[in-house]
Amino acid sequence: MTAAASSAATPRALHGPLTGTWRGLLTNGTRNERITISVNGRQTAGTWKVSTSCHGSLKLDSISNGYHHYRRHLAAGSTCAGGDVDCLERDGAKVADWVTPRSGGWARNGTLRRVRTP
Repeated sequence: MTAAASSAATPRALHGPLTGTWRGLLTNGTRNERITISVNGRQTAGTWKVSTSCHGSLKLDSISNGYHHYRRHLAAGSTCAGGDVDCLERDGAKVADWVTPRSGGWARNGTLRRVRTP
């Protein structure tokens, strides 16, 4: 386990505000990506979904300056490219998401809102 990953096991991270399911629109001004992200209770992993053919798991890479950096891994059968990093930070009742793209990808950002469960 790396030092960055082990920092996710601190009490702040165990009870942190990113836990749950979030949905929103990421954009760079010309391209848009609607995304749903779920983060587990320990904030060490989760899932992401852009479409039925573009989804997968998230794994915590590091935490810095209040941002949790999650790398996107593709699920079997996905037809899109993986490897982007979602940099998530709680902003009041919302989550800010700044995407650091993989090589050849596109940077984007946006605000995610909590998905209410019935």
